[in-house]
Amino acid sequence: MKKILVLDDNLTICLMLKSWLVKRLYEVETATNVDDAKKLIREVAFDLVLSDIRMPDMDGFSFLSWIQKYDSDVLVIMMTGYADIESAVASMKSGAVDYISKPIEPELLFKKIEDALKIRQNQKKSKQFINAFIKPEGRAYTELFKRLDKAVVDNTHLLITGDRGTGKASAAKYIYEKGVHKSFPFVTADYDRFSKNGSDAGATSYSFQQENSWISRKFAEAKGGLLFVKNAQLLDKTGQLQLQDFLTKQPKNENFTQVIVSTDKTISELSAIWIPKLLTTLQKHHILLPALKENKESIPFFAHYFLTVANEVLNKKIEKIMPAVQQLLLDYDWPGNIQEVKNTIIKAALLTESNCISEEVGRLLFKAAQKPVDHPKGTSVKGLRKERYEKEKIEEALTLAKGNKTMAASILNIDRKTLYNKIKLYNVNTTF
Repeated sequence: MKKILVLDDNLTICLMLKSWLVKRLYEVETATNVDDAKKLIREVAFDLVLSDIRMPDMDGFSFLSWIQKYDSDVLVIMMTGYADIESAVASMKSGAVDYISKPIEPELLFKKIEDALKIRQNQKKSKQFINAFIKPEGRAYTELFKRLDKAVVDNTHLLITGDRGTGKASAAKYIYEKGVHKSFPFVTADYDRFSKNGSDAGATSYSFQQENSWISRKFAEAKGGLLFVKNAQLLDKTGQLQLQDFLTKQPKNENFTQVIVSTDKTISELSAIWIPKLLTTLQKHHILLPALKENKESIPFFAHYFLTVANEVLNKKIEKIMPAVQQLLLDYDWPGNIQEVKNTIIKAALLTESNCISEEVGRLLFKAAQKPVDHPKGTSVKGLRKERYEKEKIEEALTLAKGNKTMAASILNIDRKTLYNKIKLYNVNTTF
C-alpha cells in the first residue's frame, strides 16, 4: 500500500483529502504545519507528499528543498490557488513532480498521483539492473563472467558464495538481466531479514509455520522468473527441505523459476549446517566470488567507476584520484570488498571540494579504516551483537549521506523502506 502525507495548514482540507485517498486504498497521514510533517517523514517511508505551496511557518519551496535533502525518493505534488500557478511551475523546476490547483478535483488528483507513482516505478525498474555487476579487467573476473554467462544460457539453479561485499546480489541481478526470463519477476527472499523480523512485513514473532508460508509466497511471486535467496545459511532444517523440493521438483516449462542461493559461508561450513541433499543439489552449479584482496589489479577500475557514480549522485566534478591515494587503495586489504570500495570513494567525494581526491583526504579515510576497535574487556568481534553492528553502520551511512535516506540506503545496499524499518527498530537519530 502506497503511503501519502498531506500537508496543509487548513485541517478541513487535510481531512477531506485523506477521506478521498483512503477510499482509493492509500495509507494517509496528515499534518497542518511543517514541523509535524518533518517529524512524520523522519518516521515513515512515504512514497508521495501533497504539500500546500503557502504555509505560515515555511513556504513550499523551502519544505521541498528539505525533503530532497532528507529523502530524495519522496515524490512531491504541490497544491496551490489558481492565482499562484507561476509559483507552482517554479516548484516543479525545483524538484516537485507535479502541481494541482485548488479547489481540487478528486479525479484529477487521483490521476496525477497515479501518474507520478507510475513514472517513478518505471524509472526504478529501468535503473534497477543498469550496471548491476560491472566487469573489471583481470583473470579472476574474466573467468567469473564466463561462468555467470553459462548459468544464463543453461538457466540452471545456482549457489553463489563469497565474502561480504563481493557482489552476490549484483551477480544474481546480472544473470536476471541477461536471462531469457527478463520479462518475468526478480524476487528476493532474504532470510536474514526474515529471521530478525518474523516476516518481510516487519512482524516481531517467528515460527516455522510462518517461514514455510513466507518462502512459498516468495516462490509464487517469482513464478517464471528468478528467485534470489539471500543468507541461506540461516535456513532451519524444515526450510532446507522445502527449498530442496522447490529446486528439484518443479517442471522445466514456461513457469520454471530459476533459483539463485547465496551465502557468505564456505562449502565446508555449509556441510555442517545443511542437509546433505540440499548441499549436493546446489554444489552441482556453484560459483565462488573473488575477494578483492586477491585481485588487486581490479581495485583502480572499481575506484574510478564509483567516482563516476559519486559525481553523478553528489553533483560533483571530481576528475581524478591522486597517485598517493591510488597507492593507499592498493595497499589496503578491503575486508568489505567491492561494497567497501564504493563506500570509501563516496566518503572521499563528500570530503573533496576540488577536482581531485587529495592525499590528505586519502590518509584521513584510511587512518579511520585501520584504527583498531576498542572492544570491552572479555568480549570479541564474534561476540558483538548484530544489532549494535547494524545500528553503527546505519549511523555511519546517514552521516556520510548528510541525512539523505536514499543515499544512505544506496551506501548500505538496501532499499529505503528497509532502512526506515531499521532506523525505527534501533532508534537511530536522524536529525542532521
